[in-house]
Amino acid sequence: MKKAFTLIEVNLAIMIMAVGVLGIISLYAFGFREERQSREDVASAAYADAVMGPLVTALTATNVKWSAFRRIPDSPGSLGWGHYLENRTTGKVVSNPESLAQSAYTRTISALSLGEGFPSGMQVSKQKAGNLKAALVVMHDEDSAVVRISFRAAAKENLLFAAPLYYTEARFQGVIDEGGGQ
Repeated sequence: MKKAFTLIEVNLAIMIMAVGVLGIISLYAFGFREERQSREDVASAAYADAVMGPLVTALTATNVKWSAFRRIPDSPGSLGWGHYLENRTTGKVVSNPESLAQSAYTRTISALSLGEGFPSGMQVSKQKAGNLKAALVVMHDEDSAVVRISFRAAAKENLLFAAPLYYTEARFQGVIDEGGGQ
């Protein structure tokens, strides 16, 4: 008598293989989503570096006078990230967060009175920024030697607060002048 598989055994084997193959196929969607998110996170980190790098360099410049450093304003204002919310109840982000970020950058650089040496606005190439929407917050307590800078960038404005937060601090390293001691 020949040994063979029964129809039930064959169907059971096909069903087990089908479940395994469908499980693998379902991972493709997850993989594609994660790959897209990974590309966005890398672009966001490059964007943060391109914005925060020159800002920290300007804030820690050794020719910055204490009288100018101590007057660095909170930007875009004392509400910090709250300025980027159009509706606090729903968490709706303002329609153009880049203009607030550009304003925060410009106000901080302008307060330092460094002249021509530093760009007055965020100089980020489209290659680094891509289609990302950026937000920048600069917090500084008057008479504090530390400025706190945080940055976010996301492809969609409504996801801005779900994006990674990049944070750094810049400490005064300039010149104490007649405008006040430290």
